[in-house]
Amino acid sequence: MTIQTRFPKLNDSPMIYELIQNAPPLDLNSRYLYILQATHFRNSCIVAELISDKKGEAPLLAGFLSGYRLPEDPRTFFVWQVAVGSSARGMGVAKRMALDLLRRPALSDLTEIITTITPSNGASLKLFESLARKLETQIVEEDGFDAGLFGGDAHESECLYRIGPFDLSRLSLS
Repeated sequence: MTIQTRFPKLNDSPMIYELIQNAPPLDLNSRYLYILQATHFRNSCIVAELISDKKGEAPLLAGFLSGYRLPEDPRTFFVWQVAVGSSARGMGVAKRMALDLLRRPALSDLTEIITTITPSNGASLKLFESLARKLETQIVEEDGFDAGLFGGDAHESECLYRIGPFDLSRLSLS
């Protein structure tokens, strides 16, 4: 099996929805949102596929990373969701998606990444700590979103993590 990343396509949106649905503790958003991410926001999202060595076997959608530039600070990229299917966990898919996304010429002027992570999601924190090391910068925890903002949902608070500053033009992301 090999891993290949690419821009999402409209036809990926049902599989992205299922991937998120099967990746607790991620919040499952509407199917419509994943359609928009695969079309309107495709330039700031990425999917990973597992390509089988067996001839004729279809690729398996194994990962999805979504995000966007902050409207008030376009050099900052907010990573919204990162999901990796159970068949691809432990293969470095999440980090590969993040690095491949940062290699895109349209994102070459980014200087900072932010994301929110719940305290119980240790895997995500490890991913972003590893990404900070690769980008030769720091990761700083700040106040994020208090659990009360999520209404009656049993939702943990979200801690905000800031990765940067970095200069993609001087880094080797291979």
